Amino acid sequence: MAIQSQSCSQLQTKDQTLSKAAPEAKPLFQIPESPRNRTSDVIAALAERIDTEQVSLRTLTDRLGDRTFGVLLILTAAFNVIPFVSTFTGMLTVLLGLQMLFGMTHAGLPGRILDWQLPGEGVKTALLAFEPRIRAIEKFIRPRWQFSEAPIVDRINGFVIALLGLLIALPIPFTNLGPALVIIIMGLGLLERDGLVQLLAMSVGIGLMTAIYLIL
Repeated sequence: MAIQSQSCSQLQTKDQTLSKAAPEAKPLFQIPESPRNRTSDVIAALAERIDTEQVSLRTLTDRLGDRTFGVLLILTAAFNVIPFVSTFTGMLTVLLGLQMLFGMTHAGLPGRILDWQLPGEGVKTALLAFEPRIRAIEKFIRPRWQFSEAPIVDRINGFVIALLGLLIALPIPFTNLGPALVIIIMGLGLLERDGLVQLLAMSVGIGLMTAIYLIL
């Protein structure tokens, strides 16, 4: 009886530990209570906090949170216009879209990449140089339509992004430029959480995919 009681106690303790460790699922239609800070402010604050000789990519992505989706989408889309390279970047775009579709809060990258150590002073200089450019873009793109931060919107965006990525990856001439431009617009919208820009990119993307489907 003592052994059985001890086993039950251990199981209960294990269950409690697992329940504490398991992340709570965020409701699909939950809207943040307050609007987010602008990306330029986040970048400036991040640059000020870098006071070590080296900083890992993991530290940067953790601080940027779901903004990493916007950054990576813009970077990959910039290479989507290059023949042959677009096949690889298209599949990377699909991966990012699927991560959003399945509710990931920030872009998932391999551990080896996340643990890369970057020169702290170089990263700080790059962030400070990047910040005014982002601030200039924020004159036109800014946090807007706070309801667009609900997880359900991210999942819909992820679905559209994944389809656009597939279209880019296909070896069909002249079908990657349009989707790449749409993804850049979507990346900017996600970076600043501008619901209007996200809706514009989503609408253009769906229209573009429909047009290509009808033509082909």
